[in-house]
Order: sequence, then C-alpha cells, then structure tokens
Amino acid sequence: HAKAYYSRHYSPEFSEKIEVTYTSMNPDEIDRALEAEFDRDGWREKLGIPRDAFVVITVGNFIDRKGRWTLLEAAALLNKEPAASDIYFVWLSPFLPEGEDAFRVEGYGLGGRFQVVLSDSVGTERLDVLKFFRIADVFALPSFVEGLPIALLEAMALGLPCISTNVFAIPEALKHEKTGLLIEAGDSAGLAESILKYKDEPDFRAEMAESGREYVLSHFDEREVARRVVSAYKRALDLET
Repeated sequence: HAKAYYSRHYSPEFSEKIEVTYTSMNPDEIDRALEAEFDRDGWREKLGIPRDAFVVITVGNFIDRKGRWTLLEAAALLNKEPAASDIYFVWLSPFLPEGEDAFRVEGYGLGGRFQVVLSDSVGTERLDVLKFFRIADVFALPSFVEGLPIALLEAMALGLPCISTNVFAIPEALKHEKTGLLIEAGDSAGLAESILKYKDEPDFRAEMAESGREYVLSHFDEREVARRVVSAYKRALDLET
C-alpha cells in the first residue's frame, strides 16, 4: 500500500525501484517476556476474571481506528451465547475511556467481562507490558487503519493465536488460517465467530499460535529488518550517484 501510494508521485520506471521494508519486533525482548516470572492467576484475580476463563486481549490506544466498537459489539454478541459465558475481554491502553466513551462502553452491558486496563498499572517498563500479554488466550486487533502494528507482531511472537483485519500491511504477517485469522474491518459478527473458533478448537488454536510465532520470528526480526533497510538505502543512494 505504501509503495502504491508513493508510486503516484514518480514515473513508472522509478516506482518499480521502490523497495518495501517492514516494521519489526525484538526477539530478545520476546524471550525475556516469556522467561520472566508472571503471575497469570494473580492478575486475573486482581481484575476479577476467573482463573479458568477464556481471555481475549487487545493492546493499543482505545480509539476508533483500532476497532474498539467492533470489539465491543463482538463481545456483546458473545454475551448472549451461553457457550461463551466464560469469555472475558481486556484492552490494555495508555488511557481509560472517559465521558461519552465511558458511557458508551457501559451501554454494552458487559460488566466485568470487558475492561480497559491502564498500561502504567501493569508496570513502567516495556518488559512489563510484554509479560502482561500472557494473561490472555487470544489476541484480537480489529483495526480499520494500521500499518503493520508492532503489538500484533509481538503477540504472534509471544505465541498467542491472533485475530486481526484484512487492511493495509496486516495480511503481510497474519495469513488467514495459516498464521492466524483475518476478518474484514467492522465485522463484529466475524470477530465473534473467530473468537469462538479459537475457543472451541484447541488444536487449531495451538496450530495458529505455533505457526504465527514461527512466521514472525523468521520474517520480522528487527536485526534482519535493520540489515534490509540499510541495504535498501545503500542501493537507492547508488542509483542516485
């Protein structure tokens, strides 16, 4: 998408030479987050979530373009299903909803089954945030607008089965039923179905978690991406001289 956008400003010949590089994640940070002590049951108890609940986490700003209302609509749909009574939603955000946003959240009638958790409350270090991913069984990011979100790459690298939307660069990492599940932006019913699929099919959930982790570690390692970026700049500079 980025290449297509910039190509509009250049000749077809020059546009063909534009190279695409990607955002990435730090495998060393991922390893530290997986190896560090994390009291999963303690955190669930603190948040009023049953220990054996099925938890869906979203990490990012609690804003429209991240698909917050799509997620809440999906949660409301699942709230009507007896088989989904043990599904809880946690959104880790640097700020809490206030005013009209908070009122709208309450209007979904989810009670403690959905809560926004303040990032600072889990710790001030990056490692604390990465460790907190481990409270969940599934990661969901139903965004309308994204590049390639680092939170998604990190969730995949941490071994969480993921759900996200078929927009912009997300399908470069999340390939439907190969490294995770893709839905269309705004498809709350599709999101609810995807969550239930993961919940009801543990073997499939484990397969997507493993394949997603392997794919991200092999394609989005920040050390390798940095080498590609440097090489791309060198080639571009050589073309200009």
